[in-house]
Amino acid sequence: MADEKRIALLIDAENISAQYADYIIGEVDNYGICSYKRIYGSWDRIVKTKWEGEIRKNSLKAMMQINNTKGKNSTDSALIIDAMDILYRGNVDGFCIVSSDSDFTSLARRLMESGLMVIGMGESDKATEALENAYDKFVYIDLLAKQVQEEAAAEEKQKKSGSKGAAGIVAGSQGSICTSQGMFQMDEEHTDRKEKAGANTPSKKAVEQKIHEIIMENDDRSKPTDLGQIGNELSRTFKNFDVRYYTKRGGKRYKFLKEFVSDYKSLEITVAKDNRVYVSIK
Repeated sequence: MADEKRIALLIDAENISAQYADYIIGEVDNYGICSYKRIYGSWDRIVKTKWEGEIRKNSLKAMMQINNTKGKNSTDSALIIDAMDILYRGNVDGFCIVSSDSDFTSLARRLMESGLMVIGMGESDKATEALENAYDKFVYIDLLAKQVQEEAAAEEKQKKSGSKGAAGIVAGSQGSICTSQGMFQMDEEHTDRKEKAGANTPSKKAVEQKIHEIIMENDDRSKPTDLGQIGNELSRTFKNFDVRYYTKRGGKRYKFLKEFVSDYKSLEITVAKDNRVYVSIK
């Protein structure tokens, strides 16, 4: 517990929908403990809106603002000032800024210059490439939410239909998932064009190429390539990469890097006696 990172969670309520509140909190828990849980927005964007209920439910501290000039948003300034105050106090190990607003690009860079872990969260169709690249990791919260919703819907259908109808349900739902997300097509000729998980996410072909490069560089130094290194290098190269955005052929999304890499026909997974997982080119 003492080794867990302390994270300052700062949410821009003017930019992010309250429907993602639970997913945001759940995702931050994967990186450490929330020392600060603050949400920023004008009075009318928080009070008597869906955010008001989520604030109580998730124990968020509302930092409500008043826009003194029409057309000017004071929320961004308040969040930035608070972030710098928290930084100078020196009692956190990282930040999570929840907004698709590109105005926070400079803030993310400044926090990273101080040597802290900085995570961004936003929506896949709103965040710019420049914003995403300013963070150590950028999470598409809408795609993660969709993953959970799809899994819950699939489980509910299986319960209603029984085990005999389960296979048909998965096959039937696959087409709608691919259509709405622009994801995988069963036709392998269109793999690179269709296998993108979101707006700026890398295609599976681009990811495969990067994995090959990592393995070949290690081979030149007579070093094996373990799965952990693959994950670190992919996250460093593609700030918005996450296996949970991608769909398997059966219609479900990946949960772990091992199963994602295993699906590449050009790669081979080997588990050593010490349970370390290594990746090689076939």
